[in-house]
Amino acid sequence: MKTLQKNTGAISWVANHAVAANLIMLAAILGGLLFMNTIKQEVFPDFELDRVLIDVVYPGANPEEIESGILLAIEEAVSGVDGIGDIESTAKEGIGSVVVHTILGTDLERLTQDIEKEIDRINTFPEDAEAPEVGLIFQKKQVLRLVLYGDADEKVLHKLAEQFRGNLLQHNDITLVELSGVKPLEMSIEISQANLRRYKISLSEVSKRIKTASLDLPAGSVKTD
Repeated sequence: MKTLQKNTGAISWVANHAVAANLIMLAAILGGLLFMNTIKQEVFPDFELDRVLIDVVYPGANPEEIESGILLAIEEAVSGVDGIGDIESTAKEGIGSVVVHTILGTDLERLTQDIEKEIDRINTFPEDAEAPEVGLIFQKKQVLRLVLYGDADEKVLHKLAEQFRGNLLQHNDITLVELSGVKPLEMSIEISQANLRRYKISLSEVSKRIKTASLDLPAGSVKTD
């Protein structure tokens, strides 16, 4: 006679108790349906960036002037603040940026205040430079990506995208809408060789004059009608 071995385990128990297994499955389905709307959905998990950003706008200045007149002074001022790790600086046309990487565990709010105090003590900034802006770098959550397309000129699509962006920003729950994949608008100025010889100027002189006249500077305020 052959002796049948008795099976034990979860699978064997479910096979022998069909009613209990169905009840457990039903409870799991009902629980999932009840808590489905409370489950947090996001593209990336929440995390804090341990960085402080310092921006200084200097209209009309080239990267070399921004580096020598602004960035070096900021680096020297904030290097002695406790909790700072690496410092990265970037000089562009008309603006300089400094990114301060903090040490793990540092109080970011307090560190930002300390950096602001050190920068306020700097009195060597150029006169035309605007006041530095200091703030934490926050992680932005992407919720939705919309694509605008059609058989139309690229300029027309760009204009429609800007209008659509403005309509979305009017919604109370939307804080940021960014355009991507569009070329920046440009203005082309063409001068014939005859006119250059006529007025005895070169293209470099024209470029300098346009650059000087294109500065975005405040002109005061009007307080009356």
